[in-house]
This record gives sequence, structure tokens and C-alpha cells, in this order.
Amino acid sequence: MKAYILLTPGPTPLPPSVSAKMAEPILHHRTKEFGKVFDQVISDMQYVYRTQQTVVMMTASGTGTMESAVVNLMSPGDKALVHTTGAFGDRFVKILRTYGLNPVVVAEEWGHSASPEKLLAAIKANPDLKACFFQHTDTSTGVVNDLPRLAQVVREHSDALVVVDTVSGLGAEELEFDAWNLDVAVTGSQKGLMNGPGLGFAAVSERAWKAVAAAKLPRFYFDWTTMKASLPNQETPYTPGVNLVVAQAEALRMLKEEGIENVWKRTAELAAYTRKQVTGRLGLKLYAKDPADILTGAWLPEGVDGNKLLAAMLAEERISIANGQEKLKGRIIRIAHMGYITKADVDAGLDSLARRLQPVRA
Repeated sequence: MKAYILLTPGPTPLPPSVSAKMAEPILHHRTKEFGKVFDQVISDMQYVYRTQQTVVMMTASGTGTMESAVVNLMSPGDKALVHTTGAFGDRFVKILRTYGLNPVVVAEEWGHSASPEKLLAAIKANPDLKACFFQHTDTSTGVVNDLPRLAQVVREHSDALVVVDTVSGLGAEELEFDAWNLDVAVTGSQKGLMNGPGLGFAAVSERAWKAVAAAKLPRFYFDWTTMKASLPNQETPYTPGVNLVVAQAEALRMLKEEGIENVWKRTAELAAYTRKQVTGRLGLKLYAKDPADILTGAWLPEGVDGNKLLAAMLAEERISIANGQEKLKGRIIRIAHMGYITKADVDAGLDSLARRLQPVRA
């Protein structure tokens, strides 16, 4: 059987040593043996986040960590702003509305990054904001946002918290939690962190902890206060994904060994190579006007059904490339190059696309 090549923006391929850790005998989560692994994961996540602030861990998808940010920071009647640059910014809007809040929405055209000027205008029009929600990167559109600049705008003109979804960005794109003066950054295990899906993390500033103490939205499983209280005991409040935690420790060991700045550089180089191949060799037009390094999105030629194209690649060659989302489904492709994805993996995907698109262009 041919090797399975995974070029999607989550889940991403696992290093063999990470997969091996998942297959080890499971530990009991209320033991010193597991506690030592748990402590190491929390410490190494602080390294990846570039923070001295508290990091909490939960067993959840990236969307779960996004919801945890909402319920731990907000109270009924609070006003929030969401600067959305794609489907995952829109998800913050949906979560806030689910809890009865009516956020101010600053929406960018898909493919464009968040405008600091639009943000400033929205803040001036809404001086009573409790929190501003942003994406670091948005895999639906392949954009990266200028978080240092966006955070600076908030800090200079508002007392609002700066809350970031870095589910797809952390461990691949540059992020400096402390230096950029962020308040909350949530992420998931299955992308740049090179682990399977199922673990979530939140870095939380001292400012944000004060908001947590005052927040009134209902929460139980996602209560960061109970998670923080469990940290000295080297455990989570409830049963975690034990083997995922053990596997995460191995993946973080690898990231630290390489050095996070080198990981950012490697990801950027592979992104530049992929964009050059997509526009040059394949002759496709890039989708994002402000492209991230985690993936490359490109328009398919007129008359090409992306649904059929990608389904055939998976069925016949075991190469998995992501389709467009929502209004872009069948119209664009999204080739990931984050985490453990290699140049050889990308080349295999590009070769397959070239063979299948050549008759269209002939």
C-alpha cells in the first residue's frame, strides 16, 4: 500500500516517535509518573508560547479552547469585538452569540488580514469593550494577522483584553505572548504542535485572570480556575487524554531541540517554496492577499471541480490536500506546510496536482 501523505492544516502528520508514545501502556493520571510528564508539557508550552504566564491544559478540540476563552472572560451584557478574517473568526462570533452576547463584528474580505485602521475605528465607536478576539492565522483563508500591531492598537485605545486563537499558528508562525502583550492565546495539539487532535491549551495573563475571577458566564468543565488550581498537584481537574499528553511531551521535546525560532524559519522557507511552485509550475493564482506560512491557498482553474480532484487524489494516490471551506468549497485548494510536513511531502502533492491539472491547461 502506498504511503499516506497528509497535507491538510490539521490534523498534520505525526513524527514516528510521537506515534510510538501514543502506543505505550497508558498511565494512571493521578500518579507521580504522569505528573512529571504533565509538568514538562506545561513548562514546554510556556517555551513555545514565549511566556512566563500561566498555561492551562484541557482535553478538547481547538473549538473547545475558543469556547473556554469566551466563558472564562465574559459576563452577560459584556461587549466584545471580533475582528474576523475567515471561518474561524466567524466561529468566535457564533460562540459569543450562543452565550447570549452580541459582539461587535469587524469583518475583512476573505483573503485579507485584519486592518489596524478598521480596528481603531471600531474601538473608538465602542469604548466599553471587555475583550477583542482575533485569529493569529486562519486556515480557512490562509492569512496571518499582524498581532503585535493589533494588540498595540487595543492597548493604546482601550482597556479590553486581547484574546487570540492561535490553534493553527502556534508552533509554526512567530508568536511572542509576553513581548506582544497578549492576554489570552488558545491553541490545539493537532497542527504546529505535531500531536494528535484532542488537547487544548490556553496561555493566560495576570490581567486576564482578574477578568476570570469576575466573569459570570456559566462554566464547569472549561473553568480555568479549577485548571489553574490543579497545576501544583501536577494534574488536571478531570481525566485528561493521557496518551495524548505523553505524546505531546515528545513532540514538544522535538520542537525545543530544534529551537522554536528555527521552526518558524523552516516553516517560512517551506511556505515560500510552495508558493513559488504553485504560482510558477502549476500556474495557479494564490488566494490570500496576506499569506500565512502555515499553508498555501490557491484558486483552481475555471472548470475544475475541486471536490472531485481532491477526492481522486486521496482515493488513487493516498494524498490528502484540504478543500476550500464554506463559500470556497470546490474552488480553492489548501496545501499545508506546518509541523512535521516535509518538502518531500509537499513535492508529492505538487506532482500529483501537476499531473491532474496538465490536461486542463493543455
